[in-house]
Amino acid sequence: MKSAFCIISLILISLSGYNQNCFKGKVVDSKTQKPLVGVTVKVLNKAIGTVTDLNGVFSLCDIVQKSVDLSFSHVGYKSISKLSINPSDFVEVSLSESPIALDQIVVTATLTPQSTWEVPALVSVIDSVRVRSQSALNTDNYLRTIPGLYIDRSNGVFSKNAAVTMRGLDGSNRVLILYDGAPLNKTSYGFINWSLISPDMVDQIEVVHGPSSALFGNNAMAGVINIRTKEPLNSPFYGSITGEAGGFGLYGTRAMLGGKIPVLKKGISIMANGFYRKGDGYIVDPPETRDSTSAKSYINEKGLVVKAIIPISDSSTFYIGGNLYEDKRGAGRAVYMSDGSFDAYTTKRLRFGYNGEIEKFKLEIYGYAQRENYYRQNEAVNTAGDYKLFHTFQVSGDLGLWANASRKISAKNELIGGVDLKHGWMDAEDIYRTSTDDVQRKGKVTFAAMFLQDEQTFFDSKLKVLGGLRFDVATFFDGLLKVTDPTKNTGFGRDTLANFPKSSWNSLNPKLGIRYLPNKWLSIYGSVASGFMPAKLDDLCSTRKITKGFKLANPNLKPENLLTYELGGGLRFNSILRLDAALYLSKGYDFQYFVSTGDSIDTGGDGLKPIVKRENITSVRILGGEISVSLNPFKWLIVRGNYSQNHSEITDFKANPLVNIDLKGKSLAEVPLNQASGELILQNRFVNAGLVWVYIGSQWGDEVNSYKIDSWNTFNLRFWKDFKSIKLTLDIQDLLDNPYTDKKGLISPGRFFQFSATYSFK
Repeated sequence: MKSAFCIISLILISLSGYNQNCFKGKVVDSKTQKPLVGVTVKVLNKAIGTVTDLNGVFSLCDIVQKSVDLSFSHVGYKSISKLSINPSDFVEVSLSESPIALDQIVVTATLTPQSTWEVPALVSVIDSVRVRSQSALNTDNYLRTIPGLYIDRSNGVFSKNAAVTMRGLDGSNRVLILYDGAPLNKTSYGFINWSLISPDMVDQIEVVHGPSSALFGNNAMAGVINIRTKEPLNSPFYGSITGEAGGFGLYGTRAMLGGKIPVLKKGISIMANGFYRKGDGYIVDPPETRDSTSAKSYINEKGLVVKAIIPISDSSTFYIGGNLYEDKRGAGRAVYMSDGSFDAYTTKRLRFGYNGEIEKFKLEIYGYAQRENYYRQNEAVNTAGDYKLFHTFQVSGDLGLWANASRKISAKNELIGGVDLKHGWMDAEDIYRTSTDDVQRKGKVTFAAMFLQDEQTFFDSKLKVLGGLRFDVATFFDGLLKVTDPTKNTGFGRDTLANFPKSSWNSLNPKLGIRYLPNKWLSIYGSVASGFMPAKLDDLCSTRKITKGFKLANPNLKPENLLTYELGGGLRFNSILRLDAALYLSKGYDFQYFVSTGDSIDTGGDGLKPIVKRENITSVRILGGEISVSLNPFKWLIVRGNYSQNHSEITDFKANPLVNIDLKGKSLAEVPLNQASGELILQNRFVNAGLVWVYIGSQWGDEVNSYKIDSWNTFNLRFWKDFKSIKLTLDIQDLLDNPYTDKKGLISPGRFFQFSATYSFK
């Protein structure tokens, strides 16, 4: 990684001295006339931009046009535009202070840029102000203040991963996560590795609440989260370097380099972000359950992100980017092995795409490829004193291609259509070192879809109607489960070779949304939408140990569907106050849920564990509501709060009465009934601070509702100060030192300090 940074630095430095034809200017505060640092300067309707330096000066180079239209925006100031600027002009711009805008522009909900006030759905945004002010050691931490989202990362930065669920649905595979528009969810499990995404790269996060399968297909059952990362700037050379240190022996460094290389006709804007972090961790077992095998949950991770933009013409752009991530995290258990139980990931990801116009059509095409190598070492001593050791080796991957075209049929009508192709695979092996068991499992799945969306406005844009329809086809094939020399550890009585038959599913997912804006302070919407989720490869062909016990493969698992009726709206007062609320009723069919087989097995832990299988339990019903409020009375003060409630119930259950407990009337496990959060942001020349409070209500800990996980709440505080090119940050997580116990019986770290210092240059 160090070599990569050195090479990039040399290239950028050597090329930054080329003669360039530039548009230049200076931006100042309208009252004090002092230069403004970090003002975003962009060419209107183009992927070209930069920021002002320490003297408030900017330059935009290698632009072919004889004149350009520029926009200027900065946190706490009113955005303005300057039209028809010539290369010979030195532009002088004064920005006036203004409260933060409450209506952000988003693209995820409809694939077209729209205000959150106008989209016929509930959309939440984590903008650059919130990114800057929140204590976030991982990207998923930014989502804690979004209504209806439950972020399960109980061990903080030392957690193996985070589980993100929405709207009363358990399982993070029911939430589609997009990274600059391309899906991150793995077909093997459905969830994503959140550590892959560097918080330093996050520019804005858009959250669409409710089913979005009419556009995005599988995984978009409960909603969509689109993480939009920072774009390379149109500047010769810039960068930053950060050092950080925190509790439990945590330390690390982060670096970012970027610049414009004057090659090809319009040059290439490129940036690279790298990070390294290591820490001793802490013992996650509660004090009353600790023994000689309890160990610290250490962490050792590193990653690299590269992103480049290549302008092809004034109306088209090609982009390419990649991620490389490696980590090793202790699982909190060590017996004889020096590194104890641990999980290790190596992930490689490539994304490329094209945005442009042909005739009257706007085109977006992108492709992606992801490969993940997973290695797990697990050792333990059971209650009988027997030592258990096994290793897991798994390779999984995903390929995808997306293309959509949009056209304005008229000033009030826009049509979008496209195709979506995906392919995923998994190949895994569990080798039991203290017994003879060897389990191999693998499979492949392919998806193909077509979608169409029509959006129309009526009555002087007071009424917006959006209709969408998508048809998906999925095929599972090459499924295999092979068990060799089994013992009681895997529960098989003899050698087993199962070649699972090929199977296919299809789903038709419509959506209808209406937004009515009778005046500037009131907005009302209603929608009906469906969601679709086929079975994951791990459920179709994997028999293995899991947290809940021992899971059996189910190659006959069918897709699940969700139909949601929603009514909501918003109130706002100028740019000072905004309130949004939504009520929804969701009905799930052929819902996928873990069901006990009635048998138990010794998996090497404390006591026998149940044998379970993912089954279609027929139907569930979710009734819930969300409310959020944003208050921004002054440019230096932002206050936000939200509350959500979900009642998730199994309404029908068909299973074998001889071995299964009747789940009808039971609540879904691991779904908080109540959630709330609050956020306070102060920004002035003396102090900058962000305070976040999160409350998670009680939830059922298992499928049969035999016990509850207690509610908990936490406060996280951030202080930061900018000194020209230096930024100092202090994060305090769980400010009141109130550790809690999660669904696995593990405790959170309690109060945690993290200090960082960043030096930026240009």
